[in-house]
Amino acid sequence: MSINSDQVIESFESAKEENLLDRYRTGQIVELPSDHEVWMTGDIHDHRTNFRKLISFAKLDQNPQRHLILHELIHGDHIGPDGAEDSWKMLLQAAELKCNFPDQVHFLFANHDLAQIHGEGIMKAGLSVCEAFNKGIKKDFPSAHMSVQLAITEFLLSLPLAVRCPNGLWFSHSLPTDDQIPNYDYSVFGRSPLTSQDYKKRVGPVYQLIWGRKYSETGIASFAEKVNAKLIVTGHQPQEMGYLTIGDQLLIIDSSHNQGVYLPLNTSTPYTLDQLTSMLQKFVAIPSDESN
Repeated sequence: MSINSDQVIESFESAKEENLLDRYRTGQIVELPSDHEVWMTGDIHDHRTNFRKLISFAKLDQNPQRHLILHELIHGDHIGPDGAEDSWKMLLQAAELKCNFPDQVHFLFANHDLAQIHGEGIMKAGLSVCEAFNKGIKKDFPSAHMSVQLAITEFLLSLPLAVRCPNGLWFSHSLPTDDQIPNYDYSVFGRSPLTSQDYKKRVGPVYQLIWGRKYSETGIASFAEKVNAKLIVTGHQPQEMGYLTIGDQLLIIDSSHNQGVYLPLNTSTPYTLDQLTSMLQKFVAIPSDESN
């Protein structure tokens, strides 16, 4: 099948503009309206069945007050014998979805996005996922791969850092670690555009937000207080059974495998962490005819 590079580039560029012009976005935070519905996902990593089910079951065209939060779409397991993978296609589907439903589809900037931009060597099964991603683009766009990669980079850089709901729910890809939280630069959420220093390895606030893994209940509570959040939902950390709770304020979810989950909720209803956990939905429970 022939793939038109100009159309692909145009889609990523249009989605970038929609991200930057999102009617609910202020700085790096998307502030969702009251009494709407939001479906939060975990890392997807090119899990095509889960993504297909999510988009089909959400029926955004029939539910104008329903929002989808997507993150960590790239770098999956579909790596060919030539070392190339094509998760750019899922990213393109998500970009086109943003163009079709600009007020309902929102993203979170994630660590694999930054790794792809910087060309960092995240390894999976002994292979660099960034190199595999680049090989896939070169394979599909031999004469225009640099232009396509540039459009993807600019699209990724347009993604916001967090989503917040009126009920005190906060969504971000991850959180800074305990040792980073006391001196964390919270002003990053109000800045636009961001600078190269914000993305700097280990010390930039964007890097710290999306790469953090080790945090305690005390650290979570401190971060939540600073961003005016009651409960926090993140991804980033693989969860074999689909989710993990830490204390009474943090829920980590994973959408990248057969036990993956997503979280549907109302933006105004007050919840406890136990209530959020009870509302988690498994992708395997979505009827197969909903994903056709």
